[in-house]
Amino acid sequence: MRINLLTPGFTTSNGSAFLFPFVVHKRALKEAQFDIRFVNRSSPGITDCDVLGIDSKEFRSGWKDESKTETLELISSYSSRANKLVWFDTTDSSGTLQEQVIPLVDNYLKSQLLADKSRHTSKIYGGRVISEYYRDTAGIEDEVGGALDEPISAEDRKKLGVSWNSGLSDYSTYGPWRIALYKRTGLPFLLRHPSAIQPPQNNRPNDLSARFGATYSRATVRYQRESITKLLVDRLDTQKLNRRGYMKELQSSKVVLSPFGWGEITLKDFEVFLTGGMLLKPSMGHMKTWPNFFEKDVTYLSHDWDLSDVTERIDWAIEHTSERLEIAKQGQQRYIEHTSGPNAAEHFISHLKKVLS
Repeated sequence: MRINLLTPGFTTSNGSAFLFPFVVHKRALKEAQFDIRFVNRSSPGITDCDVLGIDSKEFRSGWKDESKTETLELISSYSSRANKLVWFDTTDSSGTLQEQVIPLVDNYLKSQLLADKSRHTSKIYGGRVISEYYRDTAGIEDEVGGALDEPISAEDRKKLGVSWNSGLSDYSTYGPWRIALYKRTGLPFLLRHPSAIQPPQNNRPNDLSARFGATYSRATVRYQRESITKLLVDRLDTQKLNRRGYMKELQSSKVVLSPFGWGEITLKDFEVFLTGGMLLKPSMGHMKTWPNFFEKDVTYLSHDWDLSDVTERIDWAIEHTSERLEIAKQGQQRYIEHTSGPNAAEHFISHLKKVLS
């Protein structure tokens, strides 16, 4: 199967994670009869393929009023010429959709998607169910307000599916440096899925780590992090560290708290899996993603969105050593299975076949 991927390349964290497995598993993909080619808008024969996939980052700046019409016309032209057109949405939140694109493509695949896809047939405040939740329960309003996306039709809802999340990249201490160097040189040996840095049972003198910023432009997005910071103000410092200091702290921490950001999944989640701490996050049961790294109270410990049980869950995890270690172990094993594990390429290729069928 010939697949052309229209992409700007390794320009963002999410975009890099989307492309990463295509480079790392290039040989296995070829053996499985996949011919993957990264193309740009000027590439000859861009639609001469079985599947034309479009990385949403290709049109990241194409939705302003002055360029929106041109963007949609270009996508429409690909649609009329391609055997199959697949849009890969690598935006952060499970709730946001680039709804203008959906009528033009055969499949719309998102890194993480609401489990209840019917929610997309009505407006979602702020484009995020978490924004809607804090508006309704805490009275938090965004300065810009309103829904980001228009509802989609029930027919278009059938096009929605799950691609793969941003976990399939390199989140080791020097991973971002290697990815940046690959972007400059194109040398494929720079990209590899890292092995686990440290097992959960290693000595961890630090009970809790919770390093994060809260400078988002939307009040409903930053509210959760601001509230957690207030809850923990007498317990620990939540200010960010440099990367080496941060990764060192993760390796020495029993519990790592990872709130939502622009989306539910954050890069911290994968850094925690690698360094062997136990991941504590708001409940993720409202969404679907692949790989399913987030199995409630199996691979991560959940807390409620209203934050009423955050300190209770932290204390429980610190006091219940065997249970905490088992969750951390399961999280790390699940993560390694789909990244540096011996069957990782097979898992990815199987999922790719499924979503493109």
